[in-house]
Amino acid sequence: MEPPEKIRASIGTAIVLGLTHGKMDAEPTTAYLLTYRKGKCQASCAFCPQSKRSSGRADMLSRITWPAFLTREVIRRVDKTFRLKKILRVCIQALNYPSVVDDLTALAELVKEHSDVPISISCQPLSRSDLERLFYAGVQRVSVSLDAATEEIFNRVKGSGVGGPYTWNGHFKTLREAIRVFGRGNVTTHLIVGLGETEEEFVKILQTCVDMGAYPALFAFTPIPGTLLSNNPPPPLASYRRLQLAHY
Repeated sequence: MEPPEKIRASIGTAIVLGLTHGKMDAEPTTAYLLTYRKGKCQASCAFCPQSKRSSGRADMLSRITWPAFLTREVIRRVDKTFRLKKILRVCIQALNYPSVVDDLTALAELVKEHSDVPISISCQPLSRSDLERLFYAGVQRVSVSLDAATEEIFNRVKGSGVGGPYTWNGHFKTLREAIRVFGRGNVTTHLIVGLGETEEEFVKILQTCVDMGAYPALFAFTPIPGTLLSNNPPPPLASYRRLQLAHY
């Protein structure tokens, strides 16, 4: 299976790999890549500039720019920087489109063909068979992002409330299947602080994820121009710090 011709890299990753020039206060030790396609993601997440309902830039994810490069050149440079111990892991993030699992599988196989760098993939809910395809292609970790702390907020920002393809129960089903395939400690989810939840609700979902064996990674909501939530404020810093402490 041929990998896609192009792939996006976060601007920090592109600098570390020598694909572009720039200065950073702290260089990433994970190479963050993003599947490339013309057009937007088929999901409708209200906070994401990649959403099909966003009028924002197609080269942005969160507040970071992701320029596109030739895939094989990127992977070659990932292996080089891994050998130099500047990159310790590669994380491939996936848009939602029909052939995404084929692309992710081919990309993982290409990475393993050239390098021993550990591979993580962040993707939408997949079937058990698709998760197994990624596992046998050499993927070590997988992430499926809940983003929201409650089902009501989930529906409002990435489910039926915005015409999205996702369901709360569907995400949890995939997380449980991923834990069966990859093992406890090798599955991650993302949670965004500041989508309208209470601190108590957020702490409860943290505990739910930890109890089931999925590591929850925290993010503070950031309003991005062109998204449905572009006018919403970020969370108060003090609240975010309390939830970071609860996570710890």
